[in-house]
Amino acid sequence: MSEARGGQLGAETTLVVTTGAGLEAEARREICGFLSGARARPLLLKGNVLVQAEQEEGEAVRALRAPDTRYLSRIVPVQRRLPLAGEESCFREVAAAAAEIGRIGEGETFLVRCHRRGRHPWSSRDLERAVAQELEALTGGVGEYERKAMWLVLIEVYQDLAYVGVNRPEDVLQKTLQHHRKYAPGQRPLNRAQWKIKEALKAFEIELAPEARVIDLGSAPGGWAEVLAEGAAEVVAVDPADLDPRVAGRANVCHMRCRAEALADHPDIAGPFDLMTCDMNLDPVDSAGIMCRLAGLLGEGAPAIMTVKYVTRERRRHEREARDALAEQYEDMRIRRLPHNAYETTIAMRRRIGRGPSTEEWK
Repeated sequence: MSEARGGQLGAETTLVVTTGAGLEAEARREICGFLSGARARPLLLKGNVLVQAEQEEGEAVRALRAPDTRYLSRIVPVQRRLPLAGEESCFREVAAAAAEIGRIGEGETFLVRCHRRGRHPWSSRDLERAVAQELEALTGGVGEYERKAMWLVLIEVYQDLAYVGVNRPEDVLQKTLQHHRKYAPGQRPLNRAQWKIKEALKAFEIELAPEARVIDLGSAPGGWAEVLAEGAAEVVAVDPADLDPRVAGRANVCHMRCRAEALADHPDIAGPFDLMTCDMNLDPVDSAGIMCRLAGLLGEGAPAIMTVKYVTRERRRHEREARDALAEQYEDMRIRRLPHNAYETTIAMRRRIGRGPSTEEWK
């Protein structure tokens, strides 16, 4: 039975499983090996998998508890799924969903914990306290904040969606994630982001001339800057955080320790640049706005690359809003899902001609 948009999940057992970022496919295969007939799919963010199993909940937990697994970290049985409003009004709905599970009895102790992914006007602690107080009124149970309780109420938040589980503490599994070596010693890339920029340059046929100047927004720890520095004369890496020493030590990399928003008025930055790249971990509209404000640093017709981060499940909306915002200063936009960028999309574009100092035409 497929899960509903809100309320009870159905007769099947539903598990929220965490794994290492990029190991979702391996985790799904491992889960299905222990739970015959199970269906597993990735959730909104890397390292998160949703499992629906045919086995009864206790049987599914026992099947995953015993074996020595490689790709599974935390396993949480959940019994409710509900949409979240951005405001604190959602706290009461979460508490009601937990109460409807029907496991907390009068006088029984419970502990509320929230694992939150995304941006919200409230903190995880705010949600925990409000839900605990509301649950006390709804169930007659006793909320505990420090001591071990009879029941563990876990709220797994994925931006505008929450999964709620009420379980005995021993039925929430914490396993050891065993890392495996993918690269020989000394051959591991700085981070996975390096593959993203390599694929983007190839997919959009952007070639850097030996004398090219590049500005990289949201650069730390420097994966993109390192790749770009291999083909350009100069890379200006913009980020208040530290760069990896391997990147910071390159003679053709200049690290500007500031937020990208501050560049427009920075006295030490001057165009024109031949390429602008942006992999900032922001809402796509915010990233696009910064790209537009800094477009004057690019020469006319010069290319730019921006990653569209999915901060909610509404991927098409994020792509559309980013393109609409970028259209103020950019044209010839192309969008692609790259092999090493499965959870995001990438937009390539060029600076509108007539709105900046001249440079090479789009290649």
